[in-house]
Amino acid sequence: MIFNLKFLEHDVSIDQDTWTALATTGSDVSLENVRATVLGVLERNGIFTVEDSNDQVVRRIETPAEFEGYMQEIEMQRTQFQQEQA
Repeated sequence: MIFNLKFLEHDVSIDQDTWTALATTGSDVSLENVRATVLGVLERNGIFTVEDSNDQVVRRIETPAEFEGYMQEIEMQRTQFQQEQA
């Protein structure tokens, strides 16, 4: 699978459908690469956004701590999805 991030001057964003695919069926390596990239942006006072198909922000994250909390939610979703597929 290919995952595209959009880099703005100080921020990074991802399409909601792409983020959902990454969060549920993406490889652990892909998710960790995106996670590291987003954390790097946040640590430099950037912002991470998830956008819908109309380029409307559906999730906005401004701090590394907030992102780590969000990633814990994602890990729970991944576990649940994997259990449902088994």
